Amino acid sequence: MFRPDFDPGSVRPQDVDRVAEQGVRVRELLAESEEQALEIVGAGAGDHGHVRATAAADGQVLEVTLDPRAVREGSHALAEEILLAVRRAQEDAQRQADDLVRESLRKVFPGADPAALRERLSRILD
Repeated sequence: MFRPDFDPGSVRPQDVDRVAEQGVRVRELLAESEEQALEIVGAGAGDHGHVRATAAADGQVLEVTLDPRAVREGSHALAEEILLAVRRAQEDAQRQADDLVRESLRKVFPGADPAALRERLSRILD
């Protein structure tokens, strides 16, 4: 169960105002971040560089490009290269999205740690 780390009896009107202002700023930053997240494109390549992929922040694969040399090593190797390039593109897009959220949080909550926040939220939701 969630319990506040403060004494509700000690809350002053200016504390409520400060939290309300932070809430407004967080909503504004989330709207900005959402727009910026739509523009994120992650890039990845296979180990041999013959396969390249791009992905959006939501993980959707946008493009896969094959160099003609990619097919020389057979279908199994090609499939592995495609999967690796796509995975790396998705990871790159996720890293960019995490960086965007981290920067947005720092604007409102200096010193905030998105990884710790994500960990705490996952424990609460489980």
